[in-house]
Amino acid sequence: PQYVNGLQDLLQRLAFASDTSTIQTVTATLSQQFYTTAACVPALLTIAKDDQQWQVRQLAAVELRKRIGKFWDGIDDNTQQQMRDAILRAIVDESNDLTRHGLARVISSIARSDIPNQKWGDLIQFLYTCCQSAQVAHREIGVYVLDSLFETIADVMGAHTKNLFELFSVLVNDGESRVVQVTTVEALGKLADFIEPGDRASIGAFQGLVPSMVRVLQNCLASSDEDLASRCFEVFNGMLLLDTPLLNRYVGELVEFGINVGSSEELDDNLRIMALNFLVWTTT
Repeated sequence: PQYVNGLQDLLQRLAFASDTSTIQTVTATLSQQFYTTAACVPALLTIAKDDQQWQVRQLAAVELRKRIGKFWDGIDDNTQQQMRDAILRAIVDESNDLTRHGLARVISSIARSDIPNQKWGDLIQFLYTCCQSAQVAHREIGVYVLDSLFETIADVMGAHTKNLFELFSVLVNDGESRVVQVTTVEALGKLADFIEPGDRASIGAFQGLVPSMVRVLQNCLASSDEDLASRCFEVFNGMLLLDTPLLNRYVGELVEFGINVGSSEELDDNLRIMALNFLVWTTT
């Protein structure tokens, strides 16, 4: 408890520090006295799930993710399992988006070590369950973590293509959350990297979802949500660079879509520029 309390006090100071001197002093103390042993990993998780202030929970999650690569494999199996269980409970219970995203990154970092070693076998199923939950927050968590797993255990995710298509076909049309829709579009963009040019079944399944992906982008544009729209455009731009012809069937409609959005004076200039950039990619 003394170790955790000392770490917590420093993180609280750091989270709300407004002067460079305090930040430098606290950071140095953390590096020299706390981040030198594996004990910091379970301690940071305790703070990330239990501190009263979300700013401290988020900071603890960020710091925890940085330490996983160095210390995780040196932690005993029992403590590892307790942490796996605790972080899944914590991310479901967490109400702050930034902290949830921080915890999701921790899960991805642990998975990078665990999954290739045949550990944490129930993680993917847990995330599927989250994605099928009646609670919007749980669906947002589930698809966000699945999306982030493509960055750490991409090969493993590529082996789940069929199940992911079925799941994403529902999530991309989520009736309550645009965040779920857009995160699913991003995850589909990453899944696209694994579809081989000769894999007709996967190409067909993906092409069947393109109209839904375009609808998500249209909804973001209609509500002038620049951040979400730019994330969608980024996915479509990326897919145009792939060897696998995932968008070929829709090139005509996509060109027309780009022209309509780019020429619409009702839309924000930044959104129109994104559409025109997409149009350039589509026609090159």
